[in-house]
Amino acid sequence: MYAFRKLAAHLLTVATLLAASSMAQAQTIDEVIVTNGARAVPATVVVPEGTGPFPAVVMNHGHGGGRQEGGGFEKLAKALADAGIMSIRMDFPGTGDSKEPFTEGYLSNMISDSNASLAYLLANYPADKARLGILGYSMGGRIALTIAATGDNPYKAIGLLAPSANPGKSLLLYFAGSEAEYERLYAEASSDKGYADYTTQYGQQQQLGKRWFDEMLASSPMETIAVYKGPMLIVHGDRDTVIKQDEVNMLAAAYPDAKMVTVPEADHGYGFYSDQPAVTKLVHDSFASFFADTLK
Repeated sequence: MYAFRKLAAHLLTVATLLAASSMAQAQTIDEVIVTNGARAVPATVVVPEGTGPFPAVVMNHGHGGGRQEGGGFEKLAKALADAGIMSIRMDFPGTGDSKEPFTEGYLSNMISDSNASLAYLLANYPADKARLGILGYSMGGRIALTIAATGDNPYKAIGLLAPSANPGKSLLLYFAGSEAEYERLYAEASSDKGYADYTTQYGQQQQLGKRWFDEMLASSPMETIAVYKGPMLIVHGDRDTVIKQDEVNMLAAAYPDAKMVTVPEADHGYGFYSDQPAVTKLVHDSFASFFADTLK
């Protein structure tokens, strides 16, 4: 009898674990097209198990990264869904499955596509408009910060992974590597050609339009972020040499209520483009916990 009870208890434990695992993995993934004026914006919606309405997060990728971000955003969306949070992530012009040229990927267009993706989510899915969050990675952080600085933004929480937040001229000098190279690229973009050919440090070939340069020059999210009054999480790697610690510190000074998480051994790829399970787990868990707590 004892052996039978022990076996029954073991089977019950296994069944419970399998049920919990099944529940954690139960989600709906929809590949959609968001119409934003003349642009068709490829996007992915991930819906948790249940009937909703759900809290929801709009995810904004980095410069040239695309909505998958090497699989990192796919896994992050799953972590959010496991926490009961819906998400939408989109390809900005010239990235991922977008059919738009990269020259159309300037700041105001990316902001517009992010806002259009939120509107699509609210119109077509059981998203709770009173429990919305926005997440931005690298350049996506600049997008999230700029949106949050508008007086009528609908977001209750902001999650930032290595956010690009420094003044636009500093960002452009980083891209170019020197003042002289920046001047050359800007002159090329200002010519009849209309864009500058640019190769990233990762080998991507990009066409940066004059409007991309001009809007970046005018961008300074740390000067306007005080308009936002809600919770903010900043996650940053201790080996990130793209978004440096000084820049993160300046953002934290501009928004003192921000919560900070430092990820050991993380460079700017955050395990999205490398095999670093401990890094990606901390990134995913940090944002899932933050949004689960702030979007109750």
